[in-house]
Amino acid sequence: MIERAFVQVGGPPGSGKTTFIEAMLAGAGTLTLAARCLRDDTLAQARESAPRTHPELRRYRQAGAADTALYTFPGQQSGTDDFFMTNLMTDYSQAVVLEGDSPLDYVDLRVFVAPAPARTEQLFVRRTRRRSPDEAAGGPALRHLLSEPGDLAEALARIGAEPLAEFARNNPALVDKIRAVLGEVIAEPASASPRGSEKRWSVADAYAGIEHAGLVVVNSRHGGNRRAAEALVADVVRLRKDKDLAADILGTRGNRIPVTAVVADLADPNDLGRKKAIARTRRAIRSRSS
Repeated sequence: MIERAFVQVGGPPGSGKTTFIEAMLAGAGTLTLAARCLRDDTLAQARESAPRTHPELRRYRQAGAADTALYTFPGQQSGTDDFFMTNLMTDYSQAVVLEGDSPLDYVDLRVFVAPAPARTEQLFVRRTRRRSPDEAAGGPALRHLLSEPGDLAEALARIGAEPLAEFARNNPALVDKIRAVLGEVIAEPASASPRGSEKRWSVADAYAGIEHAGLVVVNSRHGGNRRAAEALVADVVRLRKDKDLAADILGTRGNRIPVTAVVADLADPNDLGRKKAIARTRRAIRSRSS
C-alpha cells in the first residue's frame, strides 16, 4: 500500500520557502500536492481556496505540483481531519508539501528555510522566566507524592511509574533518605528560595520553529554573508549536542535526532548545499511512499 509523505516548509517571510519547494518539485518524479497554509485564530472554521492567479500557487504548478490550494485554519479550533477533508486531499498523490504554518500534528519532515543572519543576530538568547512558588518548592506533583501516606513504591505504582516503583522496592533505605531530604526542601517556604526567577535559553523570535526541524537550509543568496550562514548552521547542530541548550529549548522529551543543516543558494541549481537539501527531502518522501 502506498502512503502519502508530508513535508512542511517553514521559515520567516522572504527566506526562500517557495523557491525551495520549486526546487523540490522540479524533476522529482513523485505525484505531489502543494498547499500554502496560514493559521488565523480569528476564523470560526477552516477555509480552502485555489485561485488560478495566486502567484505562489502558480509557481507550485509550474514547478510540477499535481494540484494546489490555499488553506487557512483557526489553530486549536481546527482538527487534523479538517485538512484531510479538503478538496485538495481528495486527489491521489504520493506526497504533500505544506508551506507556512502546519495544520497537522505530525509530518514526515519539517524543513526550516532561514535567511543568512545579520552580523548582530543570534540564534539563541537568554530570557528571564518567573518561577511559581510550586516550581520553586519542587512542584505540586512532587509535593503530593511525598505527602502520600504509606509506601512510596506503591504511590509510584499508582501513578504509572512502575520502573521507579520497582527501584523503590529494591532500595528501601536509599529511598527513605531521598524522601527525607526532598521533604525538607518542600517544607521550606517559597520565599526562602533564591530562584524565584531564572535565565533560560530560548530561540530568537526570528527563528521560531527552527528547533523542531529535521532539515535546516540557510539561504545564502548570491554569495551573501556565508560566514554568518555557516555560524548559524553550526548553532543548529550545537542545539542537539549542548546539554544546557537542549534542556532549556528541547526539553526532556525533545527531538535529539541529528538535524541536517546546510548553507545553500536556493536560486542556483548547481549549488551543492541545495542538492544536499533536496536529496534529504526526497529520501523522506521515498521512505514513506514506497
